[in-house]
Amino acid sequence: MKRIKIGIADDNKDFCDILSDFFQDKDNIDISFIAHDGIKTVEAIKEHMPEVLVLDMIMPHLDGLGVLETISG
Repeated sequence: MKRIKIGIADDNKDFCDILSDFFQDKDNIDISFIAHDGIKTVEAIKEHMPEVLVLDMIMPHLDGLGVLETISG
């Protein structure tokens, strides 16, 4: 079975912990990274190339739309 790589980007650490705990029990999902600001998110996306990204729209340094614009262009 193919494993899906996901990235989690949210400045709320408690929310990230909840998502991480939820996905950790899934056999077909690997958490590639957890980032808490937009700049670290862009760096992590380039390094890990996740297939799915859970992205908060309001984060420090670079918001979610800025992340999407940066990685798409």
